[in-house]
Amino acid sequence: MLKYKNIIFDIHEHFHKQFYFNRCVIYGANGALKLSVPVVKNHVRTPLKNVSIFYGQNWRIIHWRSIEAAYRRSPFFEFYEDSFRNIYLGAETEKLADWNLDLFKMINKLMGIELSFSFTESYEKAYENIDDYRNLCIPGATIVPPLKEINYQQVFQEKYGFIKNLSIIDLLFSEGQYARQMLLE
Repeated sequence: MLKYKNIIFDIHEHFHKQFYFNRCVIYGANGALKLSVPVVKNHVRTPLKNVSIFYGQNWRIIHWRSIEAAYRRSPFFEFYEDSFRNIYLGAETEKLADWNLDLFKMINKLMGIELSFSFTESYEKAYENIDDYRNLCIPGATIVPPLKEINYQQVFQEKYGFIKNLSIIDLLFSEGQYARQMLLE
C-alpha cells in the first residue's frame, strides 16, 4: 500500500467466511495462532459493509490475552500496548468494516504512515486502470505481482523458525519504528 497515493477499499465485496476480512494470524507460543472476529450470520452475498460483529462471546478478551501472551516479550510491545488494548477492550464497534478501518488507522498512525483512502461505491468484478489486490484477503491466493517477503527476528523464531504472512502486528511489535522502513525497502 505504501507505493500508492490512494487506496480504495472495496466495502461492497461479498463477505466470505474463510477470507481474512475477520481473521488474522499471529505468532503464538505454539506456532501460528489464528484469531477470528465472530460475525452475525448473514445470508449469502452480504456486502462487507453490512457484516455485523457478534459480541455474544468474549472474543475481544481472548484476542487481547493471546496478543499479550504472544508479544509481551517482544522488543516493542510496551510502546504500542495501550493503543492495542484500547482497540480490543474499548467501545464495541458494530460493523466489521468499521473495526478493520479502526485497526488500519491505528496501525498506520503508530507506524507514521499517512495514506489517503476511499471506499468503492458498488461491487465490480474487475476494475480498469487500478491495481486490484482484493485477493490478498483470500488465504493461499496467488498474488500478482508477488509481494516482497520481509525477514526479521520473531519472538518464537528459535522454537519454530520464521513464519511468513503473519499480521502486521508481528512486524510492528518486533521491529517498532523500523517496521515502516522495512516495508519501504
